[in-house]
Amino acid sequence: MPQQQPTSGLLNVPTGFDEQGFQNWIRNTDWFKEFVKEYKEEPDLNTSDYDYRKAWLSGIVPERDPYDQNRYHWASSTNSGEMLKALDHPTAWKEYFMRDYGVNPDSLGITKQMYENMIFNGE
Repeated sequence: MPQQQPTSGLLNVPTGFDEQGFQNWIRNTDWFKEFVKEYKEEPDLNTSDYDYRKAWLSGIVPERDPYDQNRYHWASSTNSGEMLKALDHPTAWKEYFMRDYGVNPDSLGITKQMYENMIFNGE
């Protein structure tokens, strides 16, 4: 019986997707190791919050975030602007802020509530 291809929350994994290659790659990233060390468990690579497989296919790699104690973080979108995070992901709003203002909201101390006030109240 063929192994069923996983699906991620945002991407239907294409037929023939190299799941083994993806698993080998992601499990050897410093992000994966950091996550396991900090949370004492492996990250959910099948979460509906983030499309790790699409990130891998797009050449996205986690990078250190100076605004979060230099922990590894994943980009919110691909280079073409396609979202990797679900709309209800806790930090997806930051991608839209950066698209609107061209700057990381963390560098300005902007919170989600402040951004929502800017949008809805014109502040």
